[in-house]
Amino acid sequence: MSFVDFDRTVHCLEYSWINSDGGRSTSKRKAQKNDCTVRALALARDLPYDEAYDILKDAGRKCGRGFDFVKWVGSQPWATKIAFPAVKGQRRMTPAQFCRDYPKGTYILRVTKHVFVVRDGIIYDTFKNRPDRCVYCAWAIE
Repeated sequence: MSFVDFDRTVHCLEYSWINSDGGRSTSKRKAQKNDCTVRALALARDLPYDEAYDILKDAGRKCGRGFDFVKWVGSQPWATKIAFPAVKGQRRMTPAQFCRDYPKGTYILRVTKHVFVVRDGIIYDTFKNRPDRCVYCAWAIE
């Protein structure tokens, strides 16, 4: 697998990826944008998209706007945080490396301005994330 970057550089996609909108296309909210937190919650917890949407709406998420998902998910008993702090002289965790290091289980990963799900070493998202993108933290989902 490969993808072409904004500068027309071809990169090898070093992980398995499944195009998934978390059920948005079959929900009553088909036209949602900026909803990665809703999609991640729906996929990670096996919830219908509309139920995940309502849960985050009750937590303060506004339609089509960003949401402090890190704070919210950190308060959930079913999510255990895994941090990947920067260490001088060492490379940061990437989606490709995460899939290799955590081949079993369900996780929500946080990268810059985005979250997505990894289940059993496969990334579920609406687009292919750059394989060298920095993963800042993840939550193991019970």
